[in-house]
Amino acid sequence: MKDPLLSEYDIVVIGAGPAGLLAALTFGLANAKSGAKRYSVALIDKRDPWREPVSCAEAVSAQGLRDLVPKVEPAWVREPIDGVIFISPNGTRVTFRHPGSGLLIDRALMHKNLAEEGRRLGAHCNFRARATAVSRYREGRRIVKYEGDSSGEIKARVVIDASGPGLGFGQGENITQGNFDVEPALFALVSGLEYPTNYIQMFFGRNYAPGGYAWLFPRDKHVANVGLVIGKQFSKEAPARKTMMDFMAKTYPGVTVETVHGGVIPCGYTHDPLAVENLFKAGDSANMVNPISRAGILEAMKGGQLAAEAALAVLELGLESEKAPIYKAYKDKWDEAYGKANLRIHRAKAPFAGIGDETFDKAAKSLAKIPTEKVTMSRIFLSTLWSTPSLIWKMRSLITN
Repeated sequence: MKDPLLSEYDIVVIGAGPAGLLAALTFGLANAKSGAKRYSVALIDKRDPWREPVSCAEAVSAQGLRDLVPKVEPAWVREPIDGVIFISPNGTRVTFRHPGSGLLIDRALMHKNLAEEGRRLGAHCNFRARATAVSRYREGRRIVKYEGDSSGEIKARVVIDASGPGLGFGQGENITQGNFDVEPALFALVSGLEYPTNYIQMFFGRNYAPGGYAWLFPRDKHVANVGLVIGKQFSKEAPARKTMMDFMAKTYPGVTVETVHGGVIPCGYTHDPLAVENLFKAGDSANMVNPISRAGILEAMKGGQLAAEAALAVLELGLESEKAPIYKAYKDKWDEAYGKANLRIHRAKAPFAGIGDETFDKAAKSLAKIPTEKVTMSRIFLSTLWSTPSLIWKMRSLITN
């Protein structure tokens, strides 16, 4: 998409990932409902968000996705998720069944369809425009500089930064930068494996991925997404690419690797503000990622939606003192949706990363004796803790505020 860009908009959204797409869609739906008062919106990105693979396993909660979009298109769904298979360091497998709980999605197609819907609702979409700078707020505007097939400047009454982790928009201002606890991740699309297509597989232990975990997420019967994320504190001793190649060689020897892609994930919770002077952060730009699972699709989409709703409110206000409650409400709503839980998980992340391989193996051995229909997430969690009683105290933040 390459719509011509105007020199001025009410709202500029930077980044056409899950957060930016939901922000643009939220503005479009608000315009459609208002009838009379309509805001001009530009959604810009350096590339079409469906043209290149992203560092993502593409799994989401089925209900969570339904709550965020007007309609979950059947074509978005690669496979349903009916549960998780956990694999301990010595290869012991524990199956958790929860039929219909999740979806493996075609994220590229979902991005494309959401962009098309945002455009239909009035957003100007230019995915050949890379934002390079966002000015301070002066005289009721920020200036977004961009380059690509052409270069220029856009005056914006509001800017939503959904550009990704740590790109520096708003640097020096009292706002999060999305650069807290950034971790390396790699994934490969592979063929030649056999696996149940309705279960995701997660490998825990230092021999797989120190401080993180490895995974196999089916895309269909023939191709799987195999990858891993490494804890930040282990990234030097276990370089992601070498660790990935070792994992593949040991766990899936002889498979055909079609392509390998990498990226980074901002995995921690930050107390920094999410908005200041008509600049809003959402998605990876605001560390909206589960610190242990590293899940971030729905978190980003919810953040983009909430940022857009807050942005619509500040457009009607003049003084920064009047806007401050809106900024706070945005943060409070995010915390209620995901942030409070992410903070608890963040506090438990270091103790979780410190769980030894022998603990995972001991817990898996115990759980493997239980009939599959009686394995619950609570039982998996408690079995792991009881394998090393000292962990109960260290990880108390997961069960207390």
